[in-house]
Amino acid sequence: MARTDPDREHTIGIMRNRTLRTVLAAASLAAAPTVLAAQQPAPGNAVPQTHTVVAGETLWSLAQRYLSDPYRWHEIYDLNKGQIADPHWIYPGQVLKLPGTVTGVSVSVTPMPAAPDTGAKPAPAPGPVRGADWMSEPTVFHRPTPRTPGPESLGEDETAMPTVNQGEYVRAPYVMKAADVPGAGRIIKSGDLDPDADPLPTTIFKAYDNVLIVPPAGVTPKKGDRYVALTMDDVLRGQGQVVVPTGVVQVTRPPEGGAAAVAMVVQIFGEMHPDQILVPLDTAGVWSTVRPKAVTGGRSASIRWILASPVLPTMQNYAVLDLTSADGVKPGDLFDVFRTRTAASHVGDPADPEIPIARAQAIKVTPYGTTVLIVAQQQPAIDVGMMARMSAKMP
Repeated sequence: MARTDPDREHTIGIMRNRTLRTVLAAASLAAAPTVLAAQQPAPGNAVPQTHTVVAGETLWSLAQRYLSDPYRWHEIYDLNKGQIADPHWIYPGQVLKLPGTVTGVSVSVTPMPAAPDTGAKPAPAPGPVRGADWMSEPTVFHRPTPRTPGPESLGEDETAMPTVNQGEYVRAPYVMKAADVPGAGRIIKSGDLDPDADPLPTTIFKAYDNVLIVPPAGVTPKKGDRYVALTMDDVLRGQGQVVVPTGVVQVTRPPEGGAAAVAMVVQIFGEMHPDQILVPLDTAGVWSTVRPKAVTGGRSASIRWILASPVLPTMQNYAVLDLTSADGVKPGDLFDVFRTRTAASHVGDPADPEIPIARAQAIKVTPYGTTVLIVAQQQPAIDVGMMARMSAKMP
């Protein structure tokens, strides 16, 4: 057996270790540009940071346009909750942030051992991915502070929220003349099919169901037109018929050659059934941003009806008052619900004072009644027959 030289073996081991480190360092440097390049966003697929809303657009349509999937609308809504009060409604001029925007790339690199000095000039250090202040810029997770309008008159300021929320207006019940709605359209049946290609026997529709409809008389429906489905509720003696919206459908295919129009259910407020009537969606009069002014000695009214007759009516419940548009009531007016002053229960005691119960906002006003929404409450005593007094009036 040949004799081993310890000094020679030690020298060979050192050379092998140095060679291995050199090979690994070269491989890391060669791979680094590929890793960095893979982290950069693809310019051809970049999503713009914001979108300015124009008339007729919805979160559904924006998700289809920018995310290629309308069912991802909630991702846009989640980024913009600070300015979207109701995801069913966005307004022209709103600037919405969009998901998928890259705001910066941070790369963590472990320093390599210093290379031997070969006399070559070192390459300049790479600059920052973005400007020096990019850490302070908004990211896709940034949400602006919600704007809370004050009670003062704001004027017709297009940046302020409307006095009457459009979603609350559309779903609000209202009082009409006690008769059939002339020229109303109708939901016929489901427009979806079962596995045997027969229409589904749906009796209660849900969001995104397809339905076959007859449009209102005198209307030539176009793709994108919306109609409100209504159901009849109580008849109020001396006032009229209460009608309750159950949802909104949007035309996806206008009628052709005598065939029914096809629509999609885009909003649900209650139980939507076949044979419910359809009327055009009307939001006229809900765009004002002027706030009501406080008044004293305002007109008094009585609560005649409360939606769904809850055991304990509370905030966000709708009610009907026995005042009408002929009494000068306008959407946005405020009413204070109260218990009237009552006589003392014991002889010699003072009378019980008037006690505030709740505050309500006029949402819809017709020649037959005023629909209000309970927006604040002090006492759990809201009921049919309670009195309400106008406390603030729209100009």
